Amino acid sequence: MNSIWEIFLNAVENQSDKIAVADQNTKYTYKELFAKVKLMTGKLIKYQTKNPIVIFAGRSVDTLVQILSVIGSGNYYIPLDASLPKEKLKAIFADADPVAVLGSEADENLINELGIKVDFYTCAQSENVDFDFSPLSGDDPLYMVYTSGSTGKPKGVLKSHGGMISFIKAFSSLYPFTDDTIIGNQAPLFYDAAAKDLYLSLYNAATLELIPTEKFILPVGLINYLNERKINWICWVPSILCLISKLNTFLEVKPIYLKNVFFVGEVFPIKHLKKWLENLPDVKFVNLYGSSEIAGVCLYYEVTGNLDNINVLPMGKAMPNCEITLRDNGKIIKDSDTIGEIFISSPALALGYYHDEERTSKVFFEENGKRIFESGDLARYDEDGNLCFVSRKDFQIKHMGRRIELGEIEAECDKLSEINRCCCLYDEKREMITLFCEINGDLTSQEIRSLLKNRLADYMIPSKVKIYEKLPLNANGKINRQELKKSL
Repeated sequence: MNSIWEIFLNAVENQSDKIAVADQNTKYTYKELFAKVKLMTGKLIKYQTKNPIVIFAGRSVDTLVQILSVIGSGNYYIPLDASLPKEKLKAIFADADPVAVLGSEADENLINELGIKVDFYTCAQSENVDFDFSPLSGDDPLYMVYTSGSTGKPKGVLKSHGGMISFIKAFSSLYPFTDDTIIGNQAPLFYDAAAKDLYLSLYNAATLELIPTEKFILPVGLINYLNERKINWICWVPSILCLISKLNTFLEVKPIYLKNVFFVGEVFPIKHLKKWLENLPDVKFVNLYGSSEIAGVCLYYEVTGNLDNINVLPMGKAMPNCEITLRDNGKIIKDSDTIGEIFISSPALALGYYHDEERTSKVFFEENGKRIFESGDLARYDEDGNLCFVSRKDFQIKHMGRRIELGEIEAECDKLSEINRCCCLYDEKREMITLFCEINGDLTSQEIRSLLKNRLADYMIPSKVKIYEKLPLNANGKINRQELKKSL
């Protein structure tokens, strides 16, 4: 199979009566989903240009219908959050120049408000049109996600059918799905992370359960929902998992159907992971690492054994479809004492940055016949050959004449039972490190700094500590660093 469309058709043919996707109010079998997709595709088949189709991705089965309809029509899509600042939406539309937009009636009003002239469709506007489905190849673009560059200008990262298929085949070979696998989706569908859930479910003809956003606010209600829907497979950000363990949710209710817990996007503090392991001893826990510039993930680490001697959970080793090297100034690192940057070679690499050859050429290059991506993430090897995350290259600072990884400060803070979660930011003008944290108890900023003096060199001790009852989070449940920067 060369395209996601072929994978979808295969699931429809072989598992037609199985539930493909469900949200709180609606569920479709694969046969019913195909019927909906076919109607919507009839509206989109006419485009087939080099320009994308925007989807304002809501948390409903309609969004999945729209995604598959774009693919079936031979086009590719950009998933977007309609609540983004209007200026950022305008910048994305100006850069992408989409041929059409899909969404809800509210999204259509937004487009009109922004003054954007483009064809707009909802699922309700679909119609029965005879057409031939367009053949797609592995090199064809599948979707594009926009991330913020260092300049603040959004950059479009273009993914291919072949790249995604490479990932889902590799992942499924490591962790095979069963006939009863039900995926509990947490990442909003406008986030790149949601693609793992979506395309793994299609490839394995599994059931994708779109968990309502409001369920993630109250941990007890969330676990009850998992049990009601018999969800047994999740891939979530650690912030959500930490919230559950921090509030001692397991004393009241446990997810009785869970078999696989994957987590990605952030460091999972050992103190919180231990609570999950203690309460769910028969569940498989796997740490994943990836980047927007690769389909899916490229490193994995299955949690086994005692965690008492582990300070930071490793990212692990390369997926079967990836080759990973650690480099420092061009030199490949193999020892465990040196920090280096992660370089990735894989057929799952993105096609590049949309209409930006200059930026693409800075981080994507050819070497010995292989295409390689320079990630910007710093790591080191542990004694078992696993890669361990240190920091982002752009989180690396020069302070008091010394090179400091802000991620190392955060890792030491995460070990403290008094700190629930935290992040560090650097004010270059004032040359100050600021620690933002949620705490247990009534500790003062000075008391937190005192605790860190036993763990960090003097030059690494944060100049300021700001205590929050609750740190701001973005839509994916990660700490919103951009928001915190405003208070430096």
